[in-house]
Amino acid sequence: MSSAGKKRQADEGSGPVFSAEVSAEELKVFIEEADEQIALLDTDLVRLESEADDPDLIQEIFRATHTMKGSSAMLGYPRMSELAHSMESLLDSVRSGRISVSPEIIDSLLYGLDVLKALRESLVSPEKGLADIGPAVARLESAAEMAASARAGGGEPAAALPAARPPDGGGPARTAVPVAEREPQVLSNAAPDRWAQHATQSVRVDVRTLDSLMNMVEELVIDRSRISQINRVLESKYAGDELVRDLSQTSSHVIKVINELQQDIMQVRMVPIGTLFNSFPRLVRDLAQRQGKKIEFTMEGLDTELDRSIIEQIRDPLIHLLRNAVDHGVEDPERRVTAGKPPIALVRLLAFQEGGHIVISMEDDGQGIDVNAVKKKAVQKGIISPEEANRISMSDAINLVFKPGFSTKEVATDVSGRGVGLDVVKTNIEKLSGSVVTESRPGEGTKFMIVLPLTLAVIQGLLVSASGTVYVMPLASVTETLLIEQREILTIRGKHVIRLRNNVIPLVTLEGTPRLRTDRSEGENKCFIVVAKDSDKSIGVVVDELMEQQEFVVKPLGKFLVDIRGIAGATILGDGQVGLILDVPALIKMAAP
Repeated sequence: MSSAGKKRQADEGSGPVFSAEVSAEELKVFIEEADEQIALLDTDLVRLESEADDPDLIQEIFRATHTMKGSSAMLGYPRMSELAHSMESLLDSVRSGRISVSPEIIDSLLYGLDVLKALRESLVSPEKGLADIGPAVARLESAAEMAASARAGGGEPAAALPAARPPDGGGPARTAVPVAEREPQVLSNAAPDRWAQHATQSVRVDVRTLDSLMNMVEELVIDRSRISQINRVLESKYAGDELVRDLSQTSSHVIKVINELQQDIMQVRMVPIGTLFNSFPRLVRDLAQRQGKKIEFTMEGLDTELDRSIIEQIRDPLIHLLRNAVDHGVEDPERRVTAGKPPIALVRLLAFQEGGHIVISMEDDGQGIDVNAVKKKAVQKGIISPEEANRISMSDAINLVFKPGFSTKEVATDVSGRGVGLDVVKTNIEKLSGSVVTESRPGEGTKFMIVLPLTLAVIQGLLVSASGTVYVMPLASVTETLLIEQREILTIRGKHVIRLRNNVIPLVTLEGTPRLRTDRSEGENKCFIVVAKDSDKSIGVVVDELMEQQEFVVKPLGKFLVDIRGIAGATILGDGQVGLILDVPALIKMAAP
């Protein structure tokens, strides 16, 4: 046993985590720095498997483990320091060219990283106990010995890796090692070094402080609307009054400052989506290995920014889609070769901004969705009738995969099929005022498009009224507004619809809105329709008046009102009244036959 192993054996199970008194502030700073290094290692170690000749990447990983070793030693956390030292020693051998990167090396480093994560968790949840670093250290040492032995007996050793290039970016660009068969690789457009360039210009702010600032800005936005409305009333009532004119100028300046403050606070809350995506390569790698599949996983648009609150809530839906792609979507190498495809499957994750929305696309080149199998399973489960299966469109058939409990797999696996289906993905995305669109081609692959708002705190909306109640229609869902004759309204299977450019649009009336009828008196034979869309489905909402378009602060409904169908939240209007924010996906479900 090594001297380090003997020391560790003596330390195992010995009392407190730390060897010295550590203040709460010191612990907080350490955890924040540890999280950064762990996130970097999580991404870079997977990349190292396919970019083993990149000295910059190896140096970056070595530097992260060295930082973990030093900071944990200063904290007085010997277990983490010793484990990080073992990882650092193995990486130093790789860096110097004494051993080559191999699957065993990567597996041992990832195993060590998992134990580092457990040690980090011990700091915030002491009740979980301390992780045993013995197996991880032994595995790291064994991997180094095996790699050295293989190198010594394998003929001429490869040349030592060149020293890492200086941070000025000089030297040749990164290239992958040419191999006979394309190796799985992880591509990332968000190099951690590029983010680190800005580290000295940033400060850490507690999330609760940001939330408090955002709440105050929301109140200012509400007051902004009120000030604007009062200003219009005074100008129309006392036109030409000098005092009113001065008040108008002052209010205009206040409104301008509020607008700028709102934009700045919103920007502070925005974080790169790469902070979420960078944990996925490891997930895909591990799942692919367990299923005997070869996958090339690429990520693009990691610099795309999204509100922090949304990023926290889309992690689980994206993880489920990735699991679904690995388990259901892509085939194993043998089946792919038989089908005339490359043995290595492609899974691509892309994020980009489009107008006031963020679009996240996840696609694979797998077997696609078998529409006939989907319809057959839906009939078996009683989701649709055999008659509906015969006349349902392809897009509607594909969307059946989002029905609760739906799966075409006969046997559940430990990757998917645990009773949580794609319906949870769709439900969670819709809670964020987003939508999911699915495209699939049998034998060619499947693509999921998730469309999300930039933020949930403030939305652009269209103010409408129906029977004296004021509603807000999220502008992101509105496609057009119509003023139609009552005689243009048709009735199909007891439901009111209109025909719009050869499409049949179902109509919904808001609670309290008089029922549509064709016997209204002269002057009442027209009505306003707001056409709204979610995914590939549209509805027409019947309203009495179209008012104005503006920004609205979203306020959650109280616990006694959360179950009201068709209402997503509320807002305070400029005159102090409460406006109800409509839930378009829920309205579409209500209008479905």
